[in-house]
Amino acid sequence: MKSVIRILVLALGAYGAYWYAARPACGRGDAVACPEPALEEGIGITLGAGEVCPRSGYLCAGHSGPFQVLRWPLDTGRLRVRVPPPEFVDAASARQLQGAAVEGIMAWDGHPFPIVIDAGRYTLHVPDIRVVWTQGLNVAAEGQMRVGGWPDGKRIHFETDGLALVVPPIAALLAQAGAAPPRDMHEALLAHVRAAAMHEMGHGLGLMHSDVQGDIMFPQMSPDPSGAHLSARDIATEEALYALPNGAKVQ
Repeated sequence: MKSVIRILVLALGAYGAYWYAARPACGRGDAVACPEPALEEGIGITLGAGEVCPRSGYLCAGHSGPFQVLRWPLDTGRLRVRVPPPEFVDAASARQLQGAAVEGIMAWDGHPFPIVIDAGRYTLHVPDIRVVWTQGLNVAAEGQMRVGGWPDGKRIHFETDGLALVVPPIAALLAQAGAAPPRDMHEALLAHVRAAAMHEMGHGLGLMHSDVQGDIMFPQMSPDPSGAHLSARDIATEEALYALPNGAKVQ
């Protein structure tokens, strides 16, 4: 028994060492360049809204007063997003819905992080963001992403509680019964999931809602989301967010 425990401890230690060495980090491979330390040590810094907001897209639009810059540290390097297939539809529908979610999330690839998608049914990797599939939320929404953070010295520890995507129950029931929805309904469902994933991934990066229809971060989805895409304003706002000291107060 002792030898078995010893082997397990060694195996776990070896895996931990491998994960630590192979984890995403700035300055490695295609990861973002390592930032100046001051950019990630913004707690205690106050910035003037009059200087920040006019050149930051809709960064200030979602706040009615002073707010704190809250985002992933750039020295994270890459973001790993876990996108399992939904389990309450048939295998073919699950693959298509999973693919639509991946497309939406990958619209943010390189803005600012390279995004690594983990789409297998099982994984040993610890994701930064995990997709959770549901047939409905306790609010009338196509998806949901909540983010938070707390101070760690001068730095912010940033995290999310998962990226929830809604598959309307009628589509799930039709798929479970083996009845294929009409093609236009099926394509509309995939476009719906793709746009919702794109929007919620924006929240996952730290963006608030836009105040202009046509931006992917506008709070209401278009009646026809098939052409949903990141606008120039979405990208400009993301760039502005990641150019500010993380944890700084804007007032």
